[in-house]
Formats: sequence, C-alpha cells, structure tokens
Amino acid sequence: MALPIVMQKVNSQMLSEMGYLRAANTLFVKFRNNGAVYAYFGVPSEHWQRLRAVASIGRYMQRHIFKKYAAARISEGEKAVSSTASAEAA
Repeated sequence: MALPIVMQKVNSQMLSEMGYLRAANTLFVKFRNNGAVYAYFGVPSEHWQRLRAVASIGRYMQRHIFKKYAAARISEGEKAVSSTASAEAA
C-alpha cells in the first residue's frame, strides 16, 4: 500500500524535495546530491512547520533532525540507479 505523501520542491542546497505524513509523524526528504529519499520517524509537526519557514533548510536539518530521530533510506534515488544502469550498459 502506497502512502499519500505529497513531496514539495524546496529551495535548498541539501534537499530537492520534502514532505510530511502527519498521521505517522514522519518527515520525508529527498537529497539533492544523490536523489535518495529518507524517512525520519517521530518528528513532531512543529518541525515540519518550521522547516517550511526557515531560511536554511539544511542548517535546520543538521541542528534539529539528523541524529535526533530514527531514519530509514526508502529510495536509492535516481542518480544511484542511473549510474548502475550505465555500468551495466557498458
């Protein structure tokens, strides 16, 4: 069953998109450098509200999210997939 996550494009050097599933207090972020998507569990909705308003999303993530909430990589990302596909094609 797919979860109803709406990812929003963001203006950040670290992230390209982010979304929040309020029913599960889960923050989803897509990293700009490799396209991987991570889920951060148990994140209060206040952090989601602040993330959408801060000047530096990356700085906020480093100070308030990373290493404070359990996370799981839920997608390898497009860039990882495309590099694998390129290696297999060669």
